[in-house]
Amino acid sequence: MDAELIGKLQNLYSITHIPLSLLDGSGRILATFPAMSFAVVDMGTTQMVLEDFRLQKRDSAHPLISYMEPGFFLGIMELLPELYLLIGLVSPLPRARNDTLRMIVSVAAPEHLQELCNLMLQTPLVSLDHLRDLMGLLSQLLMDAPIQKEHILFMNIFTQERETLQPELQLFQQREHIFQHESIDFETAICNAIAQGSPSQLAHSLYAPRKGQVGRMSGDDLRQEKYSFVVIAALASRAAIRGGLPAELSFSLSDLYCQRADVLTDAAKIRELCGKMLTDYCERVRQKKEQPTASPVISRCLEYISVHLHEPISLSDLSKVCGLCTRSLSLKFKEEMGTRIGDYIHEEKLKEAEYLLRHTDYTLSQISTYLGYSSQSYFTRIFREFTGMTPQQYRDHSF
Repeated sequence: MDAELIGKLQNLYSITHIPLSLLDGSGRILATFPAMSFAVVDMGTTQMVLEDFRLQKRDSAHPLISYMEPGFFLGIMELLPELYLLIGLVSPLPRARNDTLRMIVSVAAPEHLQELCNLMLQTPLVSLDHLRDLMGLLSQLLMDAPIQKEHILFMNIFTQERETLQPELQLFQQREHIFQHESIDFETAICNAIAQGSPSQLAHSLYAPRKGQVGRMSGDDLRQEKYSFVVIAALASRAAIRGGLPAELSFSLSDLYCQRADVLTDAAKIRELCGKMLTDYCERVRQKKEQPTASPVISRCLEYISVHLHEPISLSDLSKVCGLCTRSLSLKFKEEMGTRIGDYIHEEKLKEAEYLLRHTDYTLSQISTYLGYSSQSYFTRIFREFTGMTPQQYRDHSF
């Protein structure tokens, strides 16, 4: 490999702190800056990146920037025939560790999840315009051929499919095929049942006769179900927050259900999952309402634990959040919650683990890493102590 090119890339990274990766034409990683194991990212992912580049008919004079949920940019440049440079991932906004882990869990090897997550969290914030400027500078430094910003294609997944009909024409066509939209009373009843944590009220609202139809958002039946699912998930998550469920937990739950619905290819399965999601939200709110009423100090402690479930949580961390010494906090927590802080943290983490085992295909190693356990074996031991079975036995029993 060209030593001069490697030297330039090392210098560029030391100045910008933006991750850079060299790929060959097959998607194989040749070098990374900063240096990491080439096994960090699955080769299938880099092959897909190059396939997108080629499908968009990009070349050395026409780079590509891809948008990736939940708000990351990845630049792709061709330096030489069969030699490509990846710039990023970068984001214009600060990202929580949970958001970052959720995005990379499907592309990174489990043993490298934390390494890659830490790198991304340390990467400086980069706007789309800044990334375009950077790619123009890179082309000048590496190929002595400046690229015009307007020649850099931004592939935003939200604008790949554009509706061809104007809104006025769409409204005209809808008036020609009049139907009554479903009453707002239905969604109000569902949201109220979740906010009150009342499974019986939820069941009554779901199965009671109702008039009207769900608005048509897509001509494709499967896509219509997915769009409806996302709308209902948004309503349910906010109703659960009103019912007392921590916001971060509620939004994360919505993300996980939407991701699961997104990969389904059967409309009936999506509707079935929607019912499970609403019941899950309602049950979680019910359990939250049945918990002992906590003082403001312990409430801050509980909120911190809920938000940081995917990280190691220490007593000293909680002490700083609550403004109490560790001994006073431990005694007050036991008095109000009826359990020790360490046991409560494990219980909350394992509730999350149970959900992931039931509703996702994440491996045990990924789940243990996700929840901040030091090893899969330690996670398995703690899980068995609290549930009486191993994580794999729990997953097999759930299905």
